[in-house]
Amino acid sequence: MELDRARASALIDRLRFLVTGPEAARRAGRYQAEWAQRGRTIRLPDALIAGTAGASGAALLTHNVSDFPMHEVRVETPGVLDE
Repeated sequence: MELDRARASALIDRLRFLVTGPEAARRAGRYQAEWAQRGRTIRLPDALIAGTAGASGAALLTHNVSDFPMHEVRVETPGVLDE
């Protein structure tokens, strides 16, 4: 149990946490509007995640690549985590 906590803590310490600010929110709204015109619904959480990544210039890592069709956001699938 202690080893699991140490691993989890080490992982969290390596992460970079991004703030969803006004620019990210504007992008999220734009993504939802643009894709709605194409007949596709982008859920608010996904739009905010993409907006935050786009505003920060960060890659978005997900196994649900199809949820993020925005071309201006770099979307990548994470590899297998080291144990």
